[in-house]
Amino acid sequence: MRKLPLVATILAALLLTGASAFAAEAPGANASRPAAVDARSVIVVDMANGEVLYERDADLVIPPASLTKIMTMMVALEAVDSGRVGLSDRVLITRDDVTLPYRSSLMYLQEGMSVPFDDLLRGMAVISGNDAAKTVARVLAGSQEAFAGLMNAEAERLGLTETRFVEPSGLSELNTTTAREMAVLARAYILRHPGALGDYHSRTTMHFPREDVMPAGAEPPAIKILLQTTNKLLFKYDGCDGLKTGYIDESGYNLIATAERDGSRFIVVTLGGAGGPDSRTRSGAYLLDWAFANWKTVRPEAPDPGSARAWGGASETVTLAYANTPVFTVQARLAGSIRCRIEATAEVEAPVSAGTRLGQAVFTSGDVVVRRIDLVAAEDVALGNLFVRMRDALIRFFRRLFGG
Repeated sequence: MRKLPLVATILAALLLTGASAFAAEAPGANASRPAAVDARSVIVVDMANGEVLYERDADLVIPPASLTKIMTMMVALEAVDSGRVGLSDRVLITRDDVTLPYRSSLMYLQEGMSVPFDDLLRGMAVISGNDAAKTVARVLAGSQEAFAGLMNAEAERLGLTETRFVEPSGLSELNTTTAREMAVLARAYILRHPGALGDYHSRTTMHFPREDVMPAGAEPPAIKILLQTTNKLLFKYDGCDGLKTGYIDESGYNLIATAERDGSRFIVVTLGGAGGPDSRTRSGAYLLDWAFANWKTVRPEAPDPGSARAWGGASETVTLAYANTPVFTVQARLAGSIRCRIEATAEVEAPVSAGTRLGQAVFTSGDVVVRRIDLVAAEDVALGNLFVRMRDALIRFFRRLFGG
């Protein structure tokens, strides 16, 4: 037993040293830049990792206008997912729901209508109905002010420091955001609710009002009424399936656009356009064209990273795993010849906690490093019993002694 101090000394001397933190090459290095577009603030990000491919004045604080409804949709769909409300639940429309200022964008709700909750979401997404947003807020929180509290709580969870809401429709100039934070919100929304693109945001028209929602005794419209989306990119841009337009005098013309082609998806945000809705559409299309022409999201083959010897552990080895899925966006010219090499420690000292960094996978295209992804312990490895620790310490001692 008197040899224990020696064993402890050997173990301490052979502890694995810490490795450097994750470092990824800047994706925009040496990439071409798009020409100026009609917007005060612009950002282009990839969907895969939310990396910024281009930005101009992306932190300028501007009212989001109806881009606000993306957060309203986020909070509403969270309520659906949690079971607080069902998509088929009928909502009785009140006088306050339809009391809105002149020139307000509407889905044409009427007092006394009985409208499925799903229709209200579609009314926000397709026609940007402020009446729909106001109704959703009342149903879920009792008032616009209380609902704005839910929106701001979600903004805080997402780390949005400049995004604040006072109401759910976007009519108020007191709602604030930035292009960068709108991109973060849009990506989080798509990740949480990927079905929303097909269910709501890619739809170009909706039929409303319908006979089944009319107030008791009221005649349905004499003709079928089709409300058309405000996002004209849905009609003319290949792969576009969202997301939202907005305008108030205080902000100008705003846009969040997203499109997917051949496994690459990009998000474009433009705030503060001055040239009108057609100019906003052209700006969004141009920036998406630039993204697809210059960038590609790749899913390269990723070799099994193997395992490391866990000295003194209850398990002899610890399995290595990729800290992040090897999916990332690179300049298009580098996308066709990506290789991966594993740089990982062969030995580690127990105990090991799951997630401990033990190396990295380095992805290259020719001589260019395009991505580094940490390799981490896939599971906990507890300290072994006294016999295991002494055995391993002696093995390592004699291995060092004899150079084996």
